[in-house]
Amino acid sequence: MQKINFGKDYISINIIGKQRFWFGIISGFLSAIIFSLIFNYTREIMRMFSALNTDMLIPTFKEFRFYNYFFSALASTFGLSFTIWIWLTNSRRKRKKDRIYKQLGQVNAFLILWTVLLMITRIGTILIFVLYGSEGYDNHLNFYEDFSILFILLPIVIFGQNWFTVRLIYKSTKWIFYSLLFCILLTITLANTTVINQEKLNDGYYSQFKEDFLYIENELEKAKINHQIVFDTRTIETLRKWKTESSLIQVNKVKNAFNTSAKVSLDTIILQKIIFHNFKIGDWYYSRRGSIENWQYALPYDIYRQIQNNYPDSPETKELIEIIKEQIELINLSEKDWNTDQIFTPTEWRKKIFINYNLPPLLVSQLKNIRDSIIADNNLFEYKLLLPEIKYEDNTNMP
Repeated sequence: MQKINFGKDYISINIIGKQRFWFGIISGFLSAIIFSLIFNYTREIMRMFSALNTDMLIPTFKEFRFYNYFFSALASTFGLSFTIWIWLTNSRRKRKKDRIYKQLGQVNAFLILWTVLLMITRIGTILIFVLYGSEGYDNHLNFYEDFSILFILLPIVIFGQNWFTVRLIYKSTKWIFYSLLFCILLTITLANTTVINQEKLNDGYYSQFKEDFLYIENELEKAKINHQIVFDTRTIETLRKWKTESSLIQVNKVKNAFNTSAKVSLDTIILQKIIFHNFKIGDWYYSRRGSIENWQYALPYDIYRQIQNNYPDSPETKELIEIIKEQIELINLSEKDWNTDQIFTPTEWRKKIFINYNLPPLLVSQLKNIRDSIIADNNLFEYKLLLPEIKYEDNTNMP
């Protein structure tokens, strides 16, 4: 007597149907490409938004590769959800409950897809409108460093959840292995083909501060060659930022180093020179207009005190004189018409706004006194010609 098998069948192309099988494969493949492109373009849009209120987020090479593979893996598992949903639309069933299981599988495939997609969308909107929109945001929420394991587990959970309901209907051990292999190959392919070249956006951002970055590189190179001073990577990265919390802290720490009578080290003096030349923002725009509290750099009196603490021909004195010269050149900026078509760099805008609206009269007075003191000091004779005349005119009434 022939034994009747009431158990589950092995999943196969014949059971699914050839047309439905290939239609599911193609649909899943195309949907994976579409999702990967959407994810990658959205990432660039978010980076662009981050530059509105803070410095643009520029991931490291490891972060860039990690996110590429994560979103590619996520897109691949989303494509698998579409494929399984189409495969389970066939009406063939061996057991009465197969119809219910197929409906459950279809609902489950789309439910997990939309749930994860909505979760990612929600996190993205919070990043754009809350974190990236906050003054001083400095990548405080770093997903790569703090939550990388969750990013790794998410595609794995989606993959396993897709096959969970399919196994209620069919025996599918080999197919799970084949689909896993296919998803891995597709992830690698998407991560290397659909990724957007971030250098285009980076170059546009860097071009705004091209002169500032070039000045930083030149000064750091001079410090290394002339004084054997090498700054650590974190300090250099912070020098390249303007609006982040770490940048504000750096500006204030360097200024506070000059507030005491203790001798300031040469590396701190060089940092002050770079910070002032690039007019890195401290907290002056939150203070009272025209107050000396607005000045977030070393005051002229503090700089002169450091000059007196060093020998006239010392490297420290030479760098300190350069800072005084930079400050005089700042307040001597020539008047320019606000209505001209000239394109100003962000640094030029900050300087222009400060000179016309926030320059403290007490600062000008200090600079005049310090310049006169340096010129009258015979020990500093060689620096007299380096300091230009102060030609400041009161422009506070300018519209």
